[in-house]
Amino acid sequence: MTHNTPLSLHFKDKHIWLDMILLALLFIVAHYFPLLKIVPLIASLELFSFFCFHLLAKGSRFQLQGFLGGFISSTAVFLQVLNEHKFAATPDKDVLLALLFAICAMLLECVFIIYFLTETAPLNYYLPFVAQLVFFCSIIFYINISKHPRFISEFDGEPVPEIELLNDHPIVWKNVIKLSLFILAIIWLMHFIGSEFGLSRGLSTLLVSLFEAHAILASLMTEWSISPNEIQLLPLFLVILLGNTLSKSYLVYKGTNLRQKGFFITVIILALVLATAATLMGINLLE
Repeated sequence: MTHNTPLSLHFKDKHIWLDMILLALLFIVAHYFPLLKIVPLIASLELFSFFCFHLLAKGSRFQLQGFLGGFISSTAVFLQVLNEHKFAATPDKDVLLALLFAICAMLLECVFIIYFLTETAPLNYYLPFVAQLVFFCSIIFYINISKHPRFISEFDGEPVPEIELLNDHPIVWKNVIKLSLFILAIIWLMHFIGSEFGLSRGLSTLLVSLFEAHAILASLMTEWSISPNEIQLLPLFLVILLGNTLSKSYLVYKGTNLRQKGFFITVIILALVLATAATLMGINLLE
């Protein structure tokens, strides 16, 4: 998680000010063209992650690195922490916390996506993600205070390598454009799959969420903001969380750097059950 240029030097360079001016202009344009809201959203998340890394991550604990990395890509955190040899001697407790913090960052990002792309979304639309977020936070608290032998290993006390995710630039516009085009392509692809192959929106959402939960959520919210009567979002939110649960469980199962695989997979499955229950209760209360 290296950042070669100190934050103070970034502010002395015109590039950071140009990035923020361009971001402000994009918000103005997006106000008149809702389909383009995804572009300033992605750029804002990049800028937020950039500041978080510079202000918080240097010399921070391993789990904080996982949390900040989760804003960029929780999948990248999982792949790196679970498979790279340099993390092989990392205590299970640190690995578990890094993974859980990465998921928490992803869930916060999902809440931000819903709020930003649809400011009029009802509160129960946040329930699946908030329920999981609260549950994972409670598990993080439990792991931190627990004296259970599963969280104690022979590697405790050894220095932990850093997670390498940061690009040393406030907003990498090439990445913003790529991800924006990717999300717009997903919107088109889901329409194509539904019309040409007869697959339901739910199935196509599940297939995409196995690889990129944020992108499919952003694409659904973009569609919904334009045509709110054509999409039932709450069931699709649960489908996205199901896809995320399946993919993260698979990565943990196949990874080599975590010994408490069963514990993590049980936790993430319970989180899905809790999100489903909270969503169904929210629907019943509103009826």
